[in-house]
This record gives sequence, structure tokens and C-alpha cells, in this order.
Amino acid sequence: MNETDKKPVEYSEKAKRKKHRKKQRYNSNLYLYVQIFVTAVFVVVSVMLKVKDGEAFYSVKEDYSAFFTTDITEYSNFSYKTYIDNITSDIAEKYDIFMQTIAYVYGKGANDTYPSNVSMQKYQPEEKGIMPLKGIVTSDFGVRKNPFDKKSRDFHTGMDIAAEKGSFIRAAFDGEVVETGYTDIAGNYIRIQTDDSLQTFYGHTQFVFVRENEKVLKGQVIATVGDTGLVTGPHLHFELLYNGNRVNPVYAVE
Repeated sequence: MNETDKKPVEYSEKAKRKKHRKKQRYNSNLYLYVQIFVTAVFVVVSVMLKVKDGEAFYSVKEDYSAFFTTDITEYSNFSYKTYIDNITSDIAEKYDIFMQTIAYVYGKGANDTYPSNVSMQKYQPEEKGIMPLKGIVTSDFGVRKNPFDKKSRDFHTGMDIAAEKGSFIRAAFDGEVVETGYTDIAGNYIRIQTDDSLQTFYGHTQFVFVRENEKVLKGQVIATVGDTGLVTGPHLHFELLYNGNRVNPVYAVE
């Protein structure tokens, strides 16, 4: 075989090495970007943890120390998707701690506004419910600025979903209507019992289409969005009660 015949082989091997180095640089850059993102999340969480519990702060710090010193060259089969799945799960656990810290610092630790019938438990039923309304979530479950007094904070026991007045509200779960009525704060409301442990509440409605003791199915229209009661605009106040305590509904619905 002459020198001319060898050139294509040498060029092919050189191209492969170049492609491999390019892939390594891409993986290294990708890993760096993820590190920057996680660093930002870690700073926020760690500040809140240090306020409440120094030991929790150093525990979280140790959890991430190995990650920040990892050499990407050790991973020849680095998978972006697998890594993101793992880190997402890890961050979700730290987020729960973060939310409990917020509730403590701005709730019980600040002005004793943390309700006694609220649980920070992440309730996830075997079969998730549906979002009762298509709209914009304007207020999540947890500590927030009081919408009627921006200088103070309160604990929001449900999820506020804003939508046009008259929009359909649907039952999040199967169940039985145990109560309908009106209060100056909740306006026109509905309570639906799914089982012994689970109940849902729908407040500030315009028109109610169901009666007490009536069976309803998940997805069934039960009311329309209104602005009754104490509100700043048309929206649905949606609550989830598990074993008598209000819990964050975001984990229980699709």
C-alpha cells in the first residue's frame, strides 16, 4: 500500500479525534452552565436555611460540595437528561425545606399568622385531580404579601386562579357536594368531599350549579368564576384539605 492510500485512513482517525474533543468541550460547557444554575438556586435556599437552622445550612452545603468539585472528564458517557432528572429531584426536596423555612420565618417566627389547620405535607393522591379552571395562577399556597395591605404578610391557604368572569369552574375530583353557601370573605362557595380524607373548596364563584348531597364527577362544571366576597378581581380560590388540614394543591392536580 502506497502513501496515497494511507492518507484517507489517517484523515479519518484525525477527524474522529477532533470530533471527540469537540464533544468533550460541549459536555464540559454544558456541565458548567448547569453548575451556574444550581449555584443560584443553592444561594437562595442556603440563605433561608441559615436564618432558621445553621445545621441545615451546612448539611445542604455538604450535599452539593461533591457536585461542585466533580471533574467532568471522569464521565465519558455524560447524559444531560439523566443529570437534570437527578438534580431536579434533589432540588425539589430542598425546595420543600425552603418553603417550610419561609413559612416559619414569615409565619410563626414573624407575627404568628401561620394557621394551625395548615400542613406543609406534599400530598400526592394515587390518581391526580385536574386543575379546576384554565387561567393564571396569581397567588400560590404559602406566605405572601397581603393583597389588601402590601406592608403586611399573611398565609394563603389555597391557590388563586384568575380568569374572565363567567368562565367555567370544574370539579377537580369525583365526590359529593357537602356544602354550598356565602360568606363575606369567600363569597359564593362550594365544598366537595371526595373521601374520608380529601375535600376541595371553591370560593368567590359567580353562579353555583350544584346542590348539597349531589354527586359530581371530575371535570364536571360546578360553577362560574366571579368576584363575590373579599376580592381584588374575578378569580377562583381553590383549596385542598387532606385529613382536615389545608395542603398545597399543586402536588395533587395535573
